Amino acid sequence: MSCEPAVPTYILQKDGLWREGLCLILSSTRFRPHGCAIELHDFTEVPRDRAVLFVVGMGANEESICSKIRDRYPLALVVAVADESNPESLTNALDDGASAALFNSVSPDAFVSTLQAVINERLVLIDARLWSLEIQPKAEERLTPLPQNEIFWLSADEPQATKQLSSREIAILERIVRGDSNKHVARFFNIAEPTVKAHVKAILNKIGASNRTQAAIWAVNQRLFEHPYGAPNLPILVNNGTGR
Repeated sequence: MSCEPAVPTYILQKDGLWREGLCLILSSTRFRPHGCAIELHDFTEVPRDRAVLFVVGMGANEESICSKIRDRYPLALVVAVADESNPESLTNALDDGASAALFNSVSPDAFVSTLQAVINERLVLIDARLWSLEIQPKAEERLTPLPQNEIFWLSADEPQATKQLSSREIAILERIVRGDSNKHVARFFNIAEPTVKAHVKAILNKIGASNRTQAAIWAVNQRLFEHPYGAPNLPILVNNGTGR
């Protein structure tokens, strides 16, 4: 059993076998389930005055469940899990405020590590396989983590592209990897936001990326910067949830 403080954890899923399996996986962790249910209204004693964790199995007809949880329990953090045949439900979950979106084929160790990162670092984690399907969350500033066993790499001419980046562009790219929005980058360097946007556009063009997420993935692949959280046992994390 972990020596870290226990986190009240609630499992919401219609599949009884899925619920029981997840309870077994989490039983020896700090996320030992406090309750399992089929419908949200089945939970009657969920704390509203502190952070709790919901693990939600996303079905085809449950697009708004994450927003309902956050409306009812403002301090709750939600981890959405779905079958690989239903990736759209995960992107909808992210748009509704989920802190993580994972396919249910993720390994137990990676799943528990994700819960740890969500609780300890308030990070937004996205299964890298969502990006290989070219299904992306609508929120522009959210970035993709790179689970160690499911890394999605870009194929640009990386060494040459690295040489083409200016020192200012590399500095801005580091802030992107750390999850900063353009506004935060502008404040950090005390420059105008349009200037940041111009730099970001130049970075994307030089490294052959189409968005900030791919730029962050590329930078991590290149090992341009030290791991931002220094946690070797966790997935590579490139976004925090403080802007929510």
